[in-house]
Amino acid sequence: MKKAKIGVIGAGWWATEFHIPHLKERDDVELTSVCKLEEDELKFVKDKFGFKHASTDYIEMLDMEQLDGVVIATPHFAHFENIKAALARGCHVLVEKPMTTNTKDALEVEKILKEKNVELFTPYGFNWNPLMAKAEDFVAQGLLGEIQHVDTSFSSSLVDLFQGVPLSESDDHTFKPKSSTWSDPSKAGGYGWGQLSHMFAGVYKVTKLTPDKVFCMSVPSPSGVDYTDAISVRFKEGSTGAFSGCAFVPKGYGGGYNIRVHGDKGSLFLDFEINRERLLVRTNDGKEIREDAAVGSGTHAYTTQKPINTLVDICLGKEYTNHGDININLKMVRTLDAAYRSMKSEKLEIA
Repeated sequence: MKKAKIGVIGAGWWATEFHIPHLKERDDVELTSVCKLEEDELKFVKDKFGFKHASTDYIEMLDMEQLDGVVIATPHFAHFENIKAALARGCHVLVEKPMTTNTKDALEVEKILKEKNVELFTPYGFNWNPLMAKAEDFVAQGLLGEIQHVDTSFSSSLVDLFQGVPLSESDDHTFKPKSSTWSDPSKAGGYGWGQLSHMFAGVYKVTKLTPDKVFCMSVPSPSGVDYTDAISVRFKEGSTGAFSGCAFVPKGYGGGYNIRVHGDKGSLFLDFEINRERLLVRTNDGKEIREDAAVGSGTHAYTTQKPINTLVDICLGKEYTNHGDININLKMVRTLDAAYRSMKSEKLEIA
């Protein structure tokens, strides 16, 4: 049996709890190489999961053996250099959100991808949810007509992370999240990069809109990153958008994520919030279309297993659909880059 040779750059909290175990579930994957900065932790990960090679240097790791695919789960600010190195070696890349932390780097990634016959994507778990794909189909069918406005919110129980306190949910995990990744403004910490990347990836998957101008206000955490985000967007297509982000959901609830798309022929309502999961379209001529949405199929069903399986399928030449591609990522980065600039300038910024 042919096996996909996979390497992992950044074997910390998220990779060891989710990405690597999902890779281990497949018998057509070889865990070839792994990189982690801390030598003792690197040896632990190598032995626990059975990687062939390990290094504290990601360049050395990439050169130990030719890889088919690379999982990048390093801190936000490191993604760009990791991506460039993996793409230079002809690897398919799954990179955690955010793909990059500024538009200039995102555009360079887009340019490199056009020169290489490889795929890159981000594992936005919600984008692989069947409800998201169905919502995308409804909009593409023209049921809403021309989009006039998008109203979306995303909320989480993550006040601890954004003030630099260890995440309580990770107490029994192999590693804890690095606080600086989430709470250091100089390292692209904050709710926007940390969470609203999911929100905008879903919006751009469903609507295909293009950001033009962005304004953002926020409430800061004690470490100086954004706890909340109130974002207004003007899209190049002429429509508007109101976007809300908030870290103040009580622990144990799971948070919420909803997308409202309003067109001149109807509206779409997509909810991922626990016990409120639904996908509904109402048109101006009185039609109502409901898609089955089981309780628990929303935020509590979030997983990156399907994106990981997509990476493996790409490496093995199987059929796949990329729900977090460069186009979605570029629009997401443009929007959040402008939002963070707007927080500082208190002015409207160009995406």
